[in-house]
Amino acid sequence: MNKDLKESEIQLKLSFGKIMTSDVVFYDDSFGADCAKFCQDRNITYLPSLDDFDKCYRFADNKFQEERIDESQKVSVDDDIFVKSVVEKFEAHQVLFVFEKNELVGVVHFSDYNRNPVFIYIYSLLLEFEKGLRKLLIINGLGNKDMIEFFKDHQKNNDDFIEKFNHFSNLEIEKDMRELEPFQMFYLKDLFGLINSKKILKISESVNDDIRNIVMHARNPVKHKDFEIAGLIYNFE
Repeated sequence: MNKDLKESEIQLKLSFGKIMTSDVVFYDDSFGADCAKFCQDRNITYLPSLDDFDKCYRFADNKFQEERIDESQKVSVDDDIFVKSVVEKFEAHQVLFVFEKNELVGVVHFSDYNRNPVFIYIYSLLLEFEKGLRKLLIINGLGNKDMIEFFKDHQKNNDDFIEKFNHFSNLEIEKDMRELEPFQMFYLKDLFGLINSKKILKISESVNDDIRNIVMHARNPVKHKDFEIAGLIYNFE
């Protein structure tokens, strides 16, 4: 199998095993007050049972109630964290229990999407996406001159395009571009602009303005409700 294909396949999903907390806090009746404070500080409702992996303790009205873990609150250690059904599970429970076969091996809270493996995974997807867009432009017979022409055609009332047109029209820059594959010197947002203008695809700039900038600037996608008041409580939205 082609090496590049293997590397691409490895990046097809990110599993719960990569972001879960394996050092699990279990409910212990002997430390009920400590367990209650743990839940209150983090705005979480469930702790797993020490004695039975199919049971948990639900914290409500300042007390714990033993319950069976519903299937909708279970995920497998190998499950993909980016599927719609997972969002629905977090909407219902906010804390999910991670199983390997029939054994509880971890817990995951929706704020665990702030962990480094999530940033690395999304960055790798964006990297492949950007490389794919360059290939798509080349397949459609376009090159660096088309991008410069795009800047020229759209520079009216847009200082950014004026600056880019002047920069890439420089003879030294043109020489540097000839030493690289097409489109290597342009930003992701530039690729979007040319692809959209040529009606090859329709891509929202939010991919760059929201997703890419969050990843590149290491901004947590899951925000706190109010970090100064409660540093461990997050906003699910």
